[in-house]
Amino acid sequence: MNTRIPYLVALSGKTLKQISEETGIAYPTLTSYNQGVRNPKKNNAVILAKYFGVSVGYLLGDEKEPNLINPGDEPLIPTKLVQELSSINYQKEEVLQEYLELTKKEQVILKKIREII
Repeated sequence: MNTRIPYLVALSGKTLKQISEETGIAYPTLTSYNQGVRNPKKNNAVILAKYFGVSVGYLLGDEKEPNLINPGDEPLIPTKLVQELSSINYQKEEVLQEYLELTKKEQVILKKIREII
């Protein structure tokens, strides 16, 4: 369950208790979303997306770009920070892929060395 809720909570600088009070979503429910134990149902996903100023798809991890909702309204989290976070996550994915490829090459080389020894 890879939602962006933990990232958005961290960027907001607010506690789960504050977010719970401001959204009306129960604290234990928010905690389970934040820990990745469960995903929000549609109604809560809409509430949280609106609260953070992003699309439901972005909140749930289905979209790479935040696709801001109500662009005229001031979102809780500045757009630039959300976009920067998306960019960092994309870069991490690329680095991890490169690391996996290098690890495979390393294993091939080690296997050849063992065969020679």
